[in-house]
Amino acid sequence: DTGTGGSYPISTDRIIWAVAAWQIYLVTGEKEWLAQAYNIIKNTLLQDEQIIYNPKTGLVKGESSFLDWREQEYPRWMQPADIYESECLGTNAVHYQANIIAAQMAAELGDKTYKLHFEKNAECIQNGINNCLWMENKGFYAQYLYGRNHDIRSPRSETLGESLCILWEIATPEQSDKIISSVVQTPYGNSCFYPQIPNIAPYHNDAIWPFVQSYWMWAAAKTGNEAAVTESIAAIYRAAALFTTNKENFIAENGDFHTDTNSNNMLWSIAGSLSIVHRIFFGITFEKDQLTSAPFIPQNLMGKKNLKNFKYRKATLDIEICGYGNEIQSFKLDGKESKPVINAKLKGYHKIE
Repeated sequence: DTGTGGSYPISTDRIIWAVAAWQIYLVTGEKEWLAQAYNIIKNTLLQDEQIIYNPKTGLVKGESSFLDWREQEYPRWMQPADIYESECLGTNAVHYQANIIAAQMAAELGDKTYKLHFEKNAECIQNGINNCLWMENKGFYAQYLYGRNHDIRSPRSETLGESLCILWEIATPEQSDKIISSVVQTPYGNSCFYPQIPNIAPYHNDAIWPFVQSYWMWAAAKTGNEAAVTESIAAIYRAAALFTTNKENFIAENGDFHTDTNSNNMLWSIAGSLSIVHRIFFGITFEKDQLTSAPFIPQNLMGKKNLKNFKYRKATLDIEICGYGNEIQSFKLDGKESKPVINAKLKGYHKIE
């Protein structure tokens, strides 16, 4: 890949795979997949502990999540060894959640010893993030720690990392509210980080990535910030409508898609756009033994919405939603009032209102 070549242990965010593996289990409930995925995740984390975990800070070393193109997000003097030594917000959020998921998988499979082990790892990383990267005066987390003889904070905000800290509850509710209201939003959405680096062409720098905007949107919904949710939806839909495709990125300064490198039909951009419907409007969340619904519809997007033939394990759901807001006044399953929960054992066709 670009930059440092995606080479381990300079690039250390490979464990994000754990988040996807856990989601697949929540959707399908397949125990065979759970056991296979846990074996991979467990062994990967045990290797990572030996190589990239820093006991002094509690943080994980390595390149900044998907921000992996050297001069696009790091000072020009930094070499691959310096990037390895950096301790980045997004990457640490990913390792926190991977350890949480490994502990949950261990619990499901009866592995009590490693459940406690991974919970301890997660706690250590969470403490490291809050002790080393939180900037109270700015109201958000620092982009990363870097340096040779003495670590210093990069005082930029990093949108994906900030979002993950909210979604995975690394941040407290008070911190989460501050982050959403404090991180600067450009006229066309939330740039990958802020402020930008002068004299560097737009790609990660001076750019908005729809998939990152989507995570910010989910985080804004979690904090109940209607304005930030609305702006995120606008940023994603505007780009898709004007470019007539789901571009990889576009320029934060002027909204154009002529960045240093770009692509059409990008799957993560498409997935982010679809999540407006699934995760925001319909509030679909997969859990171990159920599907829950927590819609978030801004007032200026109120009205009737339908999601048909939605597959959940052995059930097919037609979902109709009316109104706006983020509190459910009424939830009906096949015409009967119910809690906003779909049991994983449900089979066949059902209608939700």
